[in-house]
Amino acid sequence: MGFVRDVVSSFKRESRAIILTKNGALEGRLQQVKGGGSGSFYAFKGIRYGQAPVGERRFRAPLPEEPWKGIRSATREGSVCPHRNMILDNFKGNEDCLFLNVYSPELPIGEDSPQLPVMVWIHGGAFSFGSGNAFLYGPDYLVPNGVVLVTFNYRLGPLGFLSVGRDAPGNAGLKDQVLALRWVQENIAAFGGNPDDVTIFGQSAGSVSVQLLTLSPLSKGLFHKAIAQSGSVLNPWAIARDTKERAFKLAQLLGIRTNDTEELLEQLRRASPQKIVDAALKTLTAEDVRKSIGLPFVPSLENWTGEDASEEEPLIVEEPLVLLKSGRYHHVPVIVGFNSHEAMLFMRRLRKDPNLLQTIDGDFERLIPLNLQLDRESDEGKEFAARMKRFYMGDRHVSNETVQEMMNLMSDVMFLHGIADYARLHASHNGLNSTWVYRFAYDGALGIYKRILGIDWPGACHGDELGYLFHFGVLNLRLDNTSPELQVMHKMTRMWSNFAKYGALRTSGGM
Repeated sequence: MGFVRDVVSSFKRESRAIILTKNGALEGRLQQVKGGGSGSFYAFKGIRYGQAPVGERRFRAPLPEEPWKGIRSATREGSVCPHRNMILDNFKGNEDCLFLNVYSPELPIGEDSPQLPVMVWIHGGAFSFGSGNAFLYGPDYLVPNGVVLVTFNYRLGPLGFLSVGRDAPGNAGLKDQVLALRWVQENIAAFGGNPDDVTIFGQSAGSVSVQLLTLSPLSKGLFHKAIAQSGSVLNPWAIARDTKERAFKLAQLLGIRTNDTEELLEQLRRASPQKIVDAALKTLTAEDVRKSIGLPFVPSLENWTGEDASEEEPLIVEEPLVLLKSGRYHHVPVIVGFNSHEAMLFMRRLRKDPNLLQTIDGDFERLIPLNLQLDRESDEGKEFAARMKRFYMGDRHVSNETVQEMMNLMSDVMFLHGIADYARLHASHNGLNSTWVYRFAYDGALGIYKRILGIDWPGACHGDELGYLFHFGVLNLRLDNTSPELQVMHKMTRMWSNFAKYGALRTSGGM
């Protein structure tokens, strides 16, 4: 241990640093701040936190990485998990993908440890695509605020969320997240972080993940604050139903003909990751879409019984709403929030299906929130749909002239309704001093999602706030330090990092 401390000391603020984790030594690099900031921080990339979930481990909870001898290089990001790229729609990734990245402004020297607050980012991507890598989640904005940032990959799509019971009980991707948080508890002190001061934060599917972790007994003691951006476990797309049926449909698409769960899993474990990922979206039916089920493989309840019961510890077995109402969850300070025009993503669907507006106008019942538990085909359902239509549309039809009203409605149904309910329920058990709600409405050049999707509608689209928290390698913008974009970025990163430090929202205060 003394040798490693001496090495760290000798390379302080030089080009490389070596630290000792529980499993072995890692070599990282000093990195200059990009994107309008100054200074430097230490980057340790591509750290394996779990063994490759392949073969018999496919669809199962991950195993922690084994110790190693010598010094491992941590200067390049690891493989991303198998998925189809949202923009290019091409397959990428490798099943051996359980890697994380740690960025720290200050490492321990000798007996002195900085004990900095830790922020662990859980990326979004509809539980189907994305990674924790710096292409979209560069650390350059947050780390200079005096926090240690951890980003990581977790399994996606069917490989992360297929659920049939026993040997594939579901939520493998979320169990990856739990393992990453356990790794943080065991190792983050070596990077200058305080394991007793961990804030988890995420966006969209990552936000749902954050809220599920607050509800799960598996994550007890692994974090102390939470930020949930633009997604709630109470949103209609957050929790899967009929998971067994979808798994067998996936198998049929791959040419697997069986009614036996064991044989199903045996054959699915032989299939290539690309074939599994490519078939996932095809499991969605027209009726799924009508029920607002647009994501085929997402988290599910692991309330398996009888011959389907699993030996794995379940992540969640009860309905999130029941847990939130009862108060049986981890009571930590939370920030929840949303963007002004979340459902601007609706414009993308409209481009793909020009008849969508006409379809919705003739079938407004499809937009009734599922958690209202109204029979959409009943007289009561039809009357509710008519009232909802009048509230948002007045006496007008759904058309190109009422797209803004449709975006407002879709934002409420798909995002805001669940986000607001979560905030109210959390505040009822924890008080207002532990519950903060924000609305992000700034429409600037760092709002990347709208630009990626080629949408020129005014307002903040789903995902647009991310450009003000992370440096996007994909953007090649040169902004003046006095630009409003960088002012918003500094204010937002200060608020987020101050919450990590103090458990409260403050825009003032420094490192």
